[in-house]
Amino acid sequence: MEKSPLFVKVEEYDQILDVVDKIKERISSVHETLSEIKQLRSEEERAIADWETGVAQVEKRLAEVDKILFEPEQ
Repeated sequence: MEKSPLFVKVEEYDQILDVVDKIKERISSVHETLSEIKQLRSEEERAIADWETGVAQVEKRLAEVDKILFEPEQ
């Protein structure tokens, strides 16, 4: 396919450049938002892991209390 010259009015060319700049700004904003989301997700995962550890510790202590209270002494 042969490329032929493309003629565009200067005003239209300026508009195209403005649109391209706006698209670049939006893409940059999307990257920032995605980075923030990843950071929040990481913080949530750490918090959930802490909760899981806490619940496991409570379960272990409860099992020990159950054993002391409900098993007959020998």
